[in-house]
Amino acid sequence: MSEPQMKREATFYNYTLVRKIALRPESKYSYMSTALLLVTVLYLIDGWRGLLYSVLGVAIMLLVHALVLRITLRRVDKLSEKRWTFRRDWPWIGPLPIMDTQLALFRRLHFHLSLVGCCVAGLFYPWAPSSLVIALVYWHIWLLTPRIKLLLTLRRERRDGIVRLESKEVSFYHQ
Repeated sequence: MSEPQMKREATFYNYTLVRKIALRPESKYSYMSTALLLVTVLYLIDGWRGLLYSVLGVAIMLLVHALVLRITLRRVDKLSEKRWTFRRDWPWIGPLPIMDTQLALFRRLHFHLSLVGCCVAGLFYPWAPSSLVIALVYWHIWLLTPRIKLLLTLRRERRDGIVRLESKEVSFYHQ
C-alpha cells in the first residue's frame, strides 16, 4: 500500500470538550460531614452497636456496588471492565471509572446500581436491626449522591458523550 493511501485511511479520534463541571471544595466537605452526621446519630441511638452497624453498612454497600458494577459491566461491555476500579478521591468513593467512559454506559450502570442497592437494603429489613437497615439505605444513597448529581447535570447531553471524572472537575466530551 502506498504512503498517501495509508494517510487517507487512517483513523483519528477527535474529542471536543463540551463542558467542564468544577467540583467545589465546600460541597466536598459538606458531603463528607454528612457521613460523620450519620455515624454520630447511630452512635447516639445505639451506642457502640450503632458505630458497628455504620461500618458494617458501608462495607456491605461498597461490596454490593462493586459486585453489581462488575456483573453489569461483564454483561454489557466486557472491554470497559478494566477501566473501572475502586476510587477514594472525594467525592468519588467506590467503584468508578478511572478512564474515560461513555455517558450512556455510566447512566445504565447507575440505574442498575440504584435499583439493586435499594433491593439489597430491603432484603435486610425483616431480620436486621433498624440501625443496620438505616445505615445500609443511608450509605447507598450517600455513595450515589455525587454520581446522581452528575447525571442530573448531564441529563440533556447527547448519549454518545464521554465522561472523565477527576478529583477537582468533571469533563464532558463529544466525539
